[in-house]
Amino acid sequence: MDAKIRDEFIEKVGLAAEAEGLPRIAGRIYAYLVYHEGPHSLEELAEQLQISRASASTNTRLLARDGIITRTSAAGDRRDYYQVAENHWEQMFEQALRRVIEFHRVFAEAAARLPENESAARRVRNGERFYATLIEDLEARLARWRECMHENSDAVNAAR
Repeated sequence: MDAKIRDEFIEKVGLAAEAEGLPRIAGRIYAYLVYHEGPHSLEELAEQLQISRASASTNTRLLARDGIITRTSAAGDRRDYYQVAENHWEQMFEQALRRVIEFHRVFAEAAARLPENESAARRVRNGERFYATLIEDLEARLARWRECMHENSDAVNAAR
């Protein structure tokens, strides 16, 4: 039963990643690494996910570039290993915030340049307000996440 739940989780995360414009395989690799603690080699990822080693390599580089996973090595072993980055949830918040900030910048620049009587001015200004609101919300949620993780860390340390 556990294997079925794992496989469904991995596939659904892959589909969700694909819906967000990422390669499905990147989502599947990410899900596998979330589900299975510890570092895993490209060969293991390729075998477990039934993908080519080249595809595993390409997609792990993508995830590592975005700070979602980290590459590690073992002494005496030439292979690279991958695992979920310790702060990957925070990295995801920061990526989303960067994307929204960029959209806000573009809309704000256009809104500042459009004359009031331009037919698109209202829609562009509404877009600028929309992205400004998202920035405020994401910044507040990121701060709340950091606080939550700090409290969790304190609780774990106190239990030791």
